[in-house]
Amino acid sequence: MNITAKYSREWRSRMGIILLMIAGSSGWFFYDGLVAYPKFNRGAEAYAQIRESVAAEGFAEAEADAEAAKRWEARAADFDGDPKDPPKHPKNVAQQIHFGVGLGVLALAFLAWVLREMRRVVRADDEKFDGLTTAFPPFNGSVPVRFDSVFGVDRRKWKNKGIAVIHYKNGRGRPCRVLVDDYKYAGSEAILEKCEAVVAEKQARKSAAGNAVPAAE
Repeated sequence: MNITAKYSREWRSRMGIILLMIAGSSGWFFYDGLVAYPKFNRGAEAYAQIRESVAAEGFAEAEADAEAAKRWEARAADFDGDPKDPPKHPKNVAQQIHFGVGLGVLALAFLAWVLREMRRVVRADDEKFDGLTTAFPPFNGSVPVRFDSVFGVDRRKWKNKGIAVIHYKNGRGRPCRVLVDDYKYAGSEAILEKCEAVVAEKQARKSAAGNAVPAAE
């Protein structure tokens, strides 16, 4: 038995979608900070000047709002603004840039992680396989596990997530756990089936030993 399980197309596609969402959000924040918000703020500044002009001309308070709204309608198109809703308060440009930078850095880090994961493979031969550690997912490392050390298999997440938990004993006889992830590493199901066969064989031997009839004296 020689298996080399590589990343699956489904996993790659999902990671690509996540990357596009992060990068797209970063681009959206940059667009707001560099284009949309500055234009909006120029409109807010123009409306503030209109208000100051109306106040300087001595309009009564009740008439000042109507006059300012009327003058804004004439200029709203210059700022791609809503003629019926003048921008009264400037929007925070720096905040959008900060969000854009933060998400951009996250997108680059995520891309680096995906490229690293795409180079990883899970291997198995007749004696051992690469088990994925259960700590710090999705940054799981891998450890070599001998098939003859396996004593239990948990398939509860296999149907929905393609993940199974393998129970084994390490070199010091201590119970440990690793994962077999067929969703991420296509072809890993053969490893799971081998582990199940080992467990079934051990259980059959134990049952046979328990049912053995003692020899008559």
